Amino acid sequence: MLLVNESINVTIPSYKQESSNVQYVIEIKTRNKQQWLITKRYSQFEDLHKKLILLFQDLPELPKKAFITFLVGKSKEQLEDRRFGLEKYIQQLIVRREIYHSQQLRDFLELEQCEEIIPPNLIHSTKTLMGIRDVSLSDQGVMFLLQADMSVLNRVDAYVNNMKMPWDSEQTEVKTIPVGQVECYIKQEEGEFSYKRLWIKEYNTQAICMFYEPITCTLLIGLDSGNINFIKVSERDSFQKYEQSIEIEIHLSRIMGLFYRNGQIHSISKDTHYKVIDMDQGELKSDFSIGKHELTFLTYNEQRQISVVGNRNGQIYILNIKAAQPIIMLSVDTNTSFIRGLVLDYQKNYLISVSYDDGVICVLDVGKCLQDNIGKIKTKIQAKIKTREVQWSSKRGELFVGNDDGTVTIYNALDLQPQYVLKAHEKAITKLIWQESTQILITGGKDELIKWWHFPKKWKAGDQDEQDKSKQLIEAKMENILKLQNQNHKIDSDEEDETRLGNWHK
Repeated sequence: MLLVNESINVTIPSYKQESSNVQYVIEIKTRNKQQWLITKRYSQFEDLHKKLILLFQDLPELPKKAFITFLVGKSKEQLEDRRFGLEKYIQQLIVRREIYHSQQLRDFLELEQCEEIIPPNLIHSTKTLMGIRDVSLSDQGVMFLLQADMSVLNRVDAYVNNMKMPWDSEQTEVKTIPVGQVECYIKQEEGEFSYKRLWIKEYNTQAICMFYEPITCTLLIGLDSGNINFIKVSERDSFQKYEQSIEIEIHLSRIMGLFYRNGQIHSISKDTHYKVIDMDQGELKSDFSIGKHELTFLTYNEQRQISVVGNRNGQIYILNIKAAQPIIMLSVDTNTSFIRGLVLDYQKNYLISVSYDDGVICVLDVGKCLQDNIGKIKTKIQAKIKTREVQWSSKRGELFVGNDDGTVTIYNALDLQPQYVLKAHEKAITKLIWQESTQILITGGKDELIKWWHFPKKWKAGDQDEQDKSKQLIEAKMENILKLQNQNHKIDSDEEDETRLGNWHK
């Protein structure tokens, strides 16, 4: 199927040659009947290609240079072949929406003369002492930043320094070097993004994951050692300090996920164990192994009273956590590897996973899976390899995927294609938080920065009417499907695909 960009048409009808200098004439026509010409040398196409390689995968091939001596020069046939090749190259770029919307291509084609994409706006940025591992924001106005030293050499040096040698006496005080820490901030009245740092707690082992429960002001820190730091912060003292800090030895290896509910800590580890410890009674309530592969991610939903676990082999487990003993209700094999992120939309029953090694995003309908007792994947999206984070906006119908190269790729659920690629950080994205009410995406990275990005309601002017019509058609069709489902009728999968939603987004 030939893909076409309906907003713009780009051709290279001719070239200009002056001695050894060849300029290719590029003609740009827009749908609002604007038209202009620009000229570019082959080296400028090469520069563009190098910039795009840093952001996008599966780029079309740029016509290669042929070795031609200065004495002979380029023949007309060779120049014509190159003109045709460059035209094909640029046309293949503009049909890729995420590339067309990129600043690199827009600068190259001088698209500021026509209708522009409205990019996300960076509204605030905070520098941290170490790379970001996790972020927790509360309506109480408190923010916790979990950080870790991302340098392997620094960590090795710290571990050696922190070791107590046989010849050290018990009284010898060794100054330790932290490799992880949590910072507590409180929001200031004078500005929405003005935070004051209140305190820091340092760790001699890597801090991996975090969970904050605002009702009881309980903060959990999962450590590389397999321990959990249980912290009670003091709301009555305006979070100026923490009242209690207990380090619990619970797992044999790195904590990969945890949460706190009803006075109990649920945790998973690389040691394959899922454990529940009751902090009020001070005893282990549940301890069982899930499969034979390292567990890599844990999330939960209180409304559904379920937790979801991912592992290094691409399996997802859905557990019932109503009782004291969690029970595995369903396992799903995504046929991927290393589940790096999970996000659960309990209102629409979506469970979205992302795999680090192969960059595959899987979408499941949790309600239907549990009802039918079949772990069926509804759709898959091929993203970049080494994807680290995923977030979902139900209102926008968009997926936000954080990548190892510091970019965030936004996928449109209507056609499962990239909508925009945001160069958010210079190093790997390690945390994403989407705030639906404010349309703000919070990003954290290994580059020791946390950023707030405000997203436009629509990507470009003139799109809203078309988007509203499309949304109305989709909602009408899905309403009919839901009526049939409520009447216990089977919906044929081919009919559902007509929504162009990859059979998942309602």
